[in-house]
Amino acid sequence: MGIPRIDTGPMTLSEFYAFTDTRPDDERWELIDGEPVMNASPSFTHQVIVSNVVGLLKIIQFQERRSWIVLPSMGIRIAVKDRPEPDIIVRPKEAPQNDPMSRECDDAIVVFEILSPSTADRDLRWKRKAYASLDSVTDYVVIAQDVVEVAVYERKSGFAERRLETIGASLELPAIGVTLALADIYRDTGLHKK
Repeated sequence: MGIPRIDTGPMTLSEFYAFTDTRPDDERWELIDGEPVMNASPSFTHQVIVSNVVGLLKIIQFQERRSWIVLPSMGIRIAVKDRPEPDIIVRPKEAPQNDPMSRECDDAIVVFEILSPSTADRDLRWKRKAYASLDSVTDYVVIAQDVVEVAVYERKSGFAERRLETIGASLELPAIGVTLALADIYRDTGLHKK
């Protein structure tokens, strides 16, 4: 029988999709530096925040007939060995790449991550650099789930950090013409009372 040969190099996107196609549907995977990384199950608060942000943006998208669409959990192709999957993306509605069966895009405008303890370092370092490398991304928004705190990284400021730390603050996203109140982002989390 001998020793089988195993490719120990970084996984490509095609290898990544072949791998994830064999995994259960409830697992959420990202490809980071050629390594498949499984995300932990999100907390209740995480999911409430995702639901709030998606809901707020969907209302604006529908009522104002915006040229963008908001989607939860869609992969972003950064490079041949990098495909993170943020919690929420905003991308052009009529993008040339809008294949209904696609599992990724490379034209995100705004990217949202709800910060989890297990992914904090990756979200604040690796993903920040990765999203900044994609020309279409104008804003990277990181939302804490244990306190009222939002960090915004904007292309116009060289992706320097700007923090919002009070429930009365508002998140302004000029690239998509939206302002979201932190009170609405954190609605039903109990954090607005702290």
